Amino acid sequence: MTSYVEAVSGLRPKMRRAIIMVQDLVMVLIAVALSLILSQSRLSFDAFSAGGLACWALIVLTAHLLFRTCGLYSTVWRFASTPDFFNILKGCGSLTVVLYLAAVAFRSFFQPVSGLNERQFIVFFLVSFTIISAPRLYYRFLRDGASWRILRRAASDASIKQALFIGRLSEADVIVRFTRTSVPAEYAIAGIMATEYDAPLGTQIQGVPVVALRPRLVEVLEDYVKGTENLDLLIFGNGVEREIEDYAELVRVARHSGIAVVQFSGLSELGQGGKLVLDAVEMETIMRRSAVATDTTRIGAFVGGKRVLVTGGAGSIGRILVKRALELGAEAVLVADNSEFGIFQLHQLIDEKDRDRLTSRIIDVTDRSHMMRLVSEFKPAILFHAAALKHVPLLEENWEAAIETNVCGTLACA
Repeated sequence: MTSYVEAVSGLRPKMRRAIIMVQDLVMVLIAVALSLILSQSRLSFDAFSAGGLACWALIVLTAHLLFRTCGLYSTVWRFASTPDFFNILKGCGSLTVVLYLAAVAFRSFFQPVSGLNERQFIVFFLVSFTIISAPRLYYRFLRDGASWRILRRAASDASIKQALFIGRLSEADVIVRFTRTSVPAEYAIAGIMATEYDAPLGTQIQGVPVVALRPRLVEVLEDYVKGTENLDLLIFGNGVEREIEDYAELVRVARHSGIAVVQFSGLSELGQGGKLVLDAVEMETIMRRSAVATDTTRIGAFVGGKRVLVTGGAGSIGRILVKRALELGAEAVLVADNSEFGIFQLHQLIDEKDRDRLTSRIIDVTDRSHMMRLVSEFKPAILFHAAALKHVPLLEENWEAAIETNVCGTLACA
């Protein structure tokens, strides 16, 4: 089963989507046959005649067009999420209505067809929705079923921190064994993300599932942090920062979701009295270089007493720029951002004494005329351009939005 999951996960997105489309069309044909069998209908024409085969081809073509129109292939189907099922419901419902209206029109204008009535179409809708949804649920079970216990936590385990471990399987075996035997229990390893490329996905190390392999560590971690509030800790194995290229991004995803990040460096002592030695992940480790001391004197001289405009000021980088500009004595700071909620959160973070120097505008930086009017009114001496889309996997799928914001938006601010 795990080889099936690895094979499907390893396909390119376009190839995977094509396979899903073919699978859905096969399921539609099966649904037609099953609905006729279950409702004990006898058609007045030969299903394998030239006319019958043309009918099946027309059903397949109609189903494909309707499924694409209903957005069945626009979501990430492996999640088997509510949007996926809603799109399947829309697609199957639309297809049922179109086929029913076609049957009525054919009966009225050409020749009557016995064996088709409302009952068959109701059965077809139920069967088609079920068998098109089933493979998606089954795939998700094969991929994530062993690790779904991460999403649940008994009340009695509330004091035990649930953790994901990222590292080598040999080290994972030691950590899992040690956390199981330590008294009192502090941590519970709920899943293992292996750094070895050839690790067996889906297998278990002392009952703990291997839930991800390179190069899909970031993708799987994002799945978990979106799907659960019961994950407290991300534990990196010793030396992982030198082994994987996504180390900094994994730290960012975890911290952005409120999950503590630590690194395993050894055991204080063996036996039940020992403890895991978990060190906080420092900035030097993430950047893979020594930290550079900030020259606040020079920056203060540059910013102090000046009017500062920060585009994307409600974002992760822009927010820091706004706070530092106010702290270093900027005369006034104007935030230009398109996120109303982000601007609201930013104002809550700013000290009361600095809020009278902070102004915000909800604006799209790609709107050149609006930006020019804003600049001419505010007259900034310094402009920090931090408005950008930055999640590369999403931008590869939405490249038009990436160009519009990151390229055209920058030109509009220049």
